[in-house]
Amino acid sequence: MDGLRPEEKEVIDKAERLDGLLATGGDWARRYLAPAQLRSFLEKSLNGKRATVRKIQASARRPIALGVFGASQCGKSFLISELVKGDDKRPLEVFTNPAGAPPAPRDYLDHINPPGGRESTALVTRFTKRPYATVKGCSILARLLSRTDLIKIFMNGFLFECQSEFLPSADELSKLRASIKGRTPEATPIFTEADVWDIQDYVKRHFRNQFAKALEDINYWGVFHDEIRFLPFETQIPYLEWLWGRFPRLTELYRSLHLALGELGAQVVGLFEEALLPRDKSIIDVQRLAGLSRPGNRKIVLALADGGRLEMDTSTVCALTRELILCVPADLGPSLLDQMDVLDFPGARSREQAFDNLKLNDPLALSEVFLRGKVAYLFDCTSDERDITGLVLCQEGGNQEAKSLPYMINKWVEWSHGATPEERASKPVTLFHVFTKFDQDLVKKKGESHEVRWSSRLRTNFEEFFGRAGDWVTHWDPQGPFRNCFWVRNPNVQQTIFGRDAQGREFPIDQAYLDEARGMYLAHPLVRAHFPSPETAWDQAATPDHCGIGWLKEAIRRTIDPHTKVRQLTANLEAILAEVKAQLRPYYVGDDVAEARAAAEERARQRLAALVKAMPTHYSLAFLLDRDRFALSEKAVAAIYDAILNPMLDESGPPGPSAETAPPAGPQLFDAEAFAIEGIPTAPASPAGPAAPATGPGPGGDRRPPTRKGELFAQAVLRKWEEQLVRLTTDLDFQRAIGLDAEWLGDVAQELMKGAFRKHLYEKIAEDSDRHLNATNAPRLMRIQAVATASLLNQFVMELGEPRESPPIPDGPPKATLSPKAYPGLHLYKHWTSALLRLYRNNIAEDEVADEASNALLKQILDAALTPRAAARA
Repeated sequence: MDGLRPEEKEVIDKAERLDGLLATGGDWARRYLAPAQLRSFLEKSLNGKRATVRKIQASARRPIALGVFGASQCGKSFLISELVKGDDKRPLEVFTNPAGAPPAPRDYLDHINPPGGRESTALVTRFTKRPYATVKGCSILARLLSRTDLIKIFMNGFLFECQSEFLPSADELSKLRASIKGRTPEATPIFTEADVWDIQDYVKRHFRNQFAKALEDINYWGVFHDEIRFLPFETQIPYLEWLWGRFPRLTELYRSLHLALGELGAQVVGLFEEALLPRDKSIIDVQRLAGLSRPGNRKIVLALADGGRLEMDTSTVCALTRELILCVPADLGPSLLDQMDVLDFPGARSREQAFDNLKLNDPLALSEVFLRGKVAYLFDCTSDERDITGLVLCQEGGNQEAKSLPYMINKWVEWSHGATPEERASKPVTLFHVFTKFDQDLVKKKGESHEVRWSSRLRTNFEEFFGRAGDWVTHWDPQGPFRNCFWVRNPNVQQTIFGRDAQGREFPIDQAYLDEARGMYLAHPLVRAHFPSPETAWDQAATPDHCGIGWLKEAIRRTIDPHTKVRQLTANLEAILAEVKAQLRPYYVGDDVAEARAAAEERARQRLAALVKAMPTHYSLAFLLDRDRFALSEKAVAAIYDAILNPMLDESGPPGPSAETAPPAGPQLFDAEAFAIEGIPTAPASPAGPAAPATGPGPGGDRRPPTRKGELFAQAVLRKWEEQLVRLTTDLDFQRAIGLDAEWLGDVAQELMKGAFRKHLYEKIAEDSDRHLNATNAPRLMRIQAVATASLLNQFVMELGEPRESPPIPDGPPKATLSPKAYPGLHLYKHWTSALLRLYRNNIAEDEVADEASNALLKQILDAALTPRAAARA
């Protein structure tokens, strides 16, 4: 951990400690949790948290960073150069060196930055004084994409840029599986279980469309996990290419990039100055992508961390580079780089869906699809990995072409500051919204009033545009709208409001007009709403020799201190630990069964109290009981039936499959009293004490592996259901839509699976399906079995194992009513909530006994703290 600061080492230590606790939790589940689906649910949930913890740990090894992002051609380049270079106005220099020579500083703008006014990059550029990696003999470093990054980029490019009628279907999947049936699996799979989960999670969070839903319906991810990932790479291609619409040219490009990446995925490699010079042939220049898959490209040397060297053409290096790390001289200053790195993101593009198979025959069109997918993905993944501590969001006036930009920014705001005004209230604002090209807003335009000018800039371009994805612009916190905006202009371009004297100093061309504009600007309500000091913001950008950069840098320095990232990451770790404890606490078994049942009932009352509160405005239960949430679709079951009937791998391979957002809260149409439950408060109570689980009689429980087709089918169906429930606990959009949090969903999901185990759903599905799967006409029975199995499982979800009485038939003809108590699903709601209370209680078996070894292992987790007790006292 050389080069790390003490506070960064502390975060890494906390992450290691939490990772160990999560591993202990998984070990406990494998040893003491008997129901297979419940055990698998818990393991998947803990593994998902471990993946997040490891991202946090990796992020802690990288310095705190300020991201600069915006639409393509929004004036970001000038802003970057001014933010990075020192206050002493020295030219910005970075270190480069030829192979075998010592590093030397070179002027970045004159010799390295691509020339011209076009959008110039296809990678993130990190300016730093403290590089987080080193490669001997190299002053330029490149962090490469991973194998899963490539798949996500191609899928992003396809879904947002291409026109296609292809929609994944169960029939097509059956044909594909049949065509590669019996292939010998690889000893070591190319993609790990975590890789498949990571790709699926990305799709689930970023693509809410018919294509992504079709993949879920046909169990695409289950087949990928259980079968496809074990095959040789070339055999996987016909399956993977579904993710980008089976476009042949995209498949060719993916194959070539995957093979070029080889074992270098996610590694940091060293580069020599030939990678950046001459600048019109630099890997920074987006024009390099035009040469992808073409012969005759210039080759450069990559230096590996282990001392090895290899050659790769510049187009491929440009495509595979995620982040270019450029080191500036330590004596540059005073500079923002003394406090933080600066990340220059490529500009967000408009998403056009204009490319089809014919257009992709053009190499330029092919590279454009890849570029647009990569640009969008780079911001998403850097945000997901918590590498953007502060963000300078650049926006020029006029039409906003990058329609996806509001959604990208909204996700970052939710992670960094919170999803609601209340969550954002207590946190320092590290989002700096910069209105670029301010000089154009000051130009006198015939027929345009000052009122229209500021309304257009602040309401149409800002509030309405970014308001498409979230409410942070108009409701940042309980005090009001977002109030951290800045103006910036580039004094190096031709000015219409300022001239220059013989000494090069600016002077106003029309002072009277500027004074008039200033008065109208200060009087505008949107200016007063979004600028903390409208007068200062104007004076710092619209007076001679002031372009707004100094004021912006001062605000950044004041807000983002060296510990900001440490606080963010520590808060993330603490939140994960709290979630884990809440998830495992119910399994700590006491000696008194009656006490355990009472505690379980208290937990159920808390869950019902939260549901009662959410129902009047979110109608949560209706969405929860929908297919692809708590219930399972017949399509998904049919896909599993087909996979069991037609296993793809030979017998030496692994076994067969084991395997749109709800609307936001609306106005309250129904009286909250209609959802009241006797004995349940209208607001959640404090956390309940421990309650006993459905644990096994000892380590391991009953682990007889399934052998019959019916058992394999039942196992795969319940695993698909369990995976669905796990996904809900990580789906923040869905949680906001129903007004219930991840803890609520995770706790109720565990009780549902305990109840399914207690009601012998596995045995019933296995017995019912085995005769169909072994029948001579088994393929023709797929639809019948899919309906029967889905109905059995979904009936349990709807009724929770208790027969539901039919609603009373009214006397006389039905009467339409608009009464606020006339919620149409009230009868089901009353049954489900009362049954849930009994489900929690009855999941505690009468003969449940405390297992000392189980309790001892759980106690290690429940009593754990990320900071050792002795250190905390000190």
